[in-house]
Formats: sequence, C-alpha cells, structure tokens
Amino acid sequence: MGDRDTEHWLRQHGLPYFVAPRARSRALLARTAPFLVFALSFDVLSSVVLEVTIDLDTVSASELTVALVALLLVIAVPVVPALLGLWTSRLLRSRAGAKRPVALVSLALYLVVDPLLFGALGFDDPVDTLGQNAAVAVAALAFTWLGIGALLAWALRAALRQFGALGQLATRALPILMLVVVFAYFARALWEVTASMTVPRLVGVAVFFVVLGLLFAVPIMRKELSTLGRAPETEGPPLTPLERFNLGVVMVMAQAFQVALFAALVCVFLVVLGTLAFSDEVLNSWLGGHGGNAQVLGVDLPVRTAMLKTAVFLSCVSSLNFLVSVSTAPAYRASFYDPLLDGAREALAVRAAYRAGR
Repeated sequence: MGDRDTEHWLRQHGLPYFVAPRARSRALLARTAPFLVFALSFDVLSSVVLEVTIDLDTVSASELTVALVALLLVIAVPVVPALLGLWTSRLLRSRAGAKRPVALVSLALYLVVDPLLFGALGFDDPVDTLGQNAAVAVAALAFTWLGIGALLAWALRAALRQFGALGQLATRALPILMLVVVFAYFARALWEVTASMTVPRLVGVAVFFVVLGLLFAVPIMRKELSTLGRAPETEGPPLTPLERFNLGVVMVMAQAFQVALFAALVCVFLVVLGTLAFSDEVLNSWLGGHGGNAQVLGVDLPVRTAMLKTAVFLSCVSSLNFLVSVSTAPAYRASFYDPLLDGAREALAVRAAYRAGR
C-alpha cells in the first residue's frame, strides 16, 4: 500500500495517531464531509420529527399506536443521519474525484442552505443558525485534524458490528438475569428507591458503574496488550505514549460497546417482563406518587417511568457483573480478546511498514 492508503487504513481502524503528524491535515475537508452530512440531516430530521410528534397528540388513535410511532420517529433521528454519514464516507472512498466536490457541497449546504431553510420555516433566526453551524464546522475540522473524528467514526462502525453478537450476548445474559437481576426486579424496596431518583441522580449512578467498569477493564486490557509478541513483521520504532494510548482506547472501546449492548438488552428484557408481570394495581400501590408514564417529546409511552428507571438501574448492575464474569472466562477470551489482539498485531505490522516506507 502507498502512504495514503496506509494512512486511510489506520484511520479506518481507529488509529489516527499512528499517522505521521504532517499527514493529519491531508484532505481535511473531505474527511470532515461525512460529519457535515450527518449534522445537516440531523438538524432537518429532528425538526421535522419534533413537529410530527407534536401533531400526534391530536391524532385519534390508540395510545399504543401513537407511542410506537413516536418512538420509531425518535429512533430515526440519530439512525438515518448516521447511515447517510456512512454512505458519504463510502462514496468518498470509492470515488477519489468526488472528494473535493462533495466536501464543498456539504459545507455549503450546512453553512448556507441549512440556516436559510430554518429561517424560511420560522424555526430560528438565520444569522444565529449560521453562527452555530460555523462554530460546529470549525470544531469538526479541528476534531478531524486531532484524530477524534476517526475515533468516533470507528466507534460508530464498531457499534454497528456488535449487533451481530446479539444472539451470543443473549445466551450469556440468561444465567446472570436468572441469578442476579430477576429476583431483585420483584423487590418493592428497589422500586421505591429507583422511582424517587431524579434523572440526574440516575445518570450519576450510571456514570458510577461506568467508572467501576473502566477500573476493571483498563488494567486487564493493558495486560493483554503487554503480551503482544514482537514478531519480526511487527517490529518498528517504539510506540510513542500517544500511540500506545490510542491503541489502548480502541481496545477498551471495543469491549465497552459489547457491554453497552448487553446493558440495552437487559433493559429491554426487564421492561417487557415488567409490562407482562406487573398489574396496574400493584404498581400503583408500590409507586404512590411516582406512577406516571414515561414521555418522548411530549408523547406518553406505555411504560411507567419508574419501571424504566428500575430497568436502567438493574441493567447497570448486571452489565458490571457481565463484564467481570466474561473477562475471566476462557471461552470469552478466545472469542473476543484473541481477535482484538490479532487486530492489534496487524496494526503494528502496518505501522512498521508505514514507518519504514517513510
């Protein structure tokens, strides 16, 4: 591979700091274009969805139908722009001649058309929108140059790939759910505690479990990285502290996505279980003044807010349990750590060839 192909490969694998510093500004606007497409489509779609969900309150349909439509619209807000951003990235990779036109058009649409459109529709003042979009575009260029854009793009692709492991995660989840989570889920005292939690307090609890997970996962990942052999094809200049940090972040994030997917799976499982198992009379007697339904953009969902809070709390607890359990299991090492370490060895080999060529 040539230098540019190698630099592209390293960025695609979430290793922007393996690229020589002088090459970080190469094709900077074109590399930022997928994010600009994402930001533009997110602005337009979120505004449209907000208007539609407000109008749903006047629709003569069942509450479940309205809630499901609102939920699908809310899910589409981040998903559709992300898919458009990925499509733009693939277009730029497959057609080198389209990089400059696509980059300039996406920048013009975001800085000019987007403010004018929002101003014409009466959403925001065009000047204010222009200033906000210009600040976002400058920040996006800076983040792309710093390599953060490559890390985030890799993170998005890794998250999408983790959906393929959903069945495997479900089989691992069942024993933990049966032994740890389900019995706690039917405890009234837990519901009373979680129902009284404010959203910031619940977020604080989730952050607390994230920190605990990192304190457990980071040392293990560092130990795994230290076992990488120095085969002849991977030899090269010693890794700089920034490159070593970049490699460690990529590997920790890969496991973080799997744990996050597991937590989401547990949360959905508990919400469905609670909807089937708990009657309104039981929930009213348990929750007292905390028995309202959750809302999305003003539309009531057929799920109690307390049930959702309890499911989120227990998913945090079970995800930490899952992380500890699977990280010490030999089968998990073979299915997760070994492919990661193979990828790290490949990255080191590509880096060695890249540095030798330069």
